[in-house]
Amino acid sequence: MNITRCGKPCPLCRAPLLENVYQARSAQSDFPRPERVTGRRCRGCQATRPDQWTEVMRVLYADA
Repeated sequence: MNITRCGKPCPLCRAPLLENVYQARSAQSDFPRPERVTGRRCRGCQATRPDQWTEVMRVLYADA
């Protein structure tokens, strides 16, 4: 199951990052499964400073 949630502050503007998270769920188990962050975004910085955003994300998270 894919969800979106707020994460750490954006390194450029300090607004909360939106994280795309993949959660593996099972009907046979009530215990939480491992989560994997599949992407991070900041609406403001990605639109206004795309080059700087890409570089910061590559350095911090190896996402871009």
